[in-house]
Amino acid sequence: MEKRHLGTLAFVAVLALMAIVGAVGGFHLAGPGDPRSTDSPTRADGGPAGSDADPDAADPDAADPDAADPDTTGSDATGSEPQEPDRPRTYPLDRPVYDQASMRVTLVNAEVRGGSLRLNVTYRNDSAVPWPLSCPTAEDDRTSSRITLADGRSVGPDNSWCATHRPGESFLLAPGAQATSWGDFPVVPEAGSAFRLSWYGFPEVADLRLR
Repeated sequence: MEKRHLGTLAFVAVLALMAIVGAVGGFHLAGPGDPRSTDSPTRADGGPAGSDADPDAADPDAADPDAADPDTTGSDATGSEPQEPDRPRTYPLDRPVYDQASMRVTLVNAEVRGGSLRLNVTYRNDSAVPWPLSCPTAEDDRTSSRITLADGRSVGPDNSWCATHRPGESFLLAPGAQATSWGDFPVVPEAGSAFRLSWYGFPEVADLRLR
């Protein structure tokens, strides 16, 4: 084979690989990127995701400095010690959601606070090309994921990374990068009981348990 054809063949091979990756990963709806992470993916327009200096880029769970307790005495009206704030309980899960072409989605853990369940999900791109991902609009996001409880109830999220930070936007997760997403569900499965997760366009994850 003559050397002058090698460059052309290599270019065609790269284009074919990009097309395959787009077909495999591009149609999945996702919530890529932790706004505080140095590994945050880039938007389709080339800007860094989560780097904008806008209010939506802030951590929604960050403490409000103006919301401090006005009681500085260290006790309540009865003289007893103040109660500790409600801390979430964390349950490790470490379940694969998607794993193809060196692109992986993992359900890392669940956090329970009061009557709310937060599921934390990571995206990892170990391929040689960017992984195209996208967020639905805030309205569509409420029906894009769900958990199904042991009694058959199906519950959608009341908040998510996508709806909070990048509704309706598309992203590219760079080669070698990892990003984080989450969904908040207004129900907590009973301890030890099985539940299922449908996360955007990915295959359902069954037999999840908080233990």
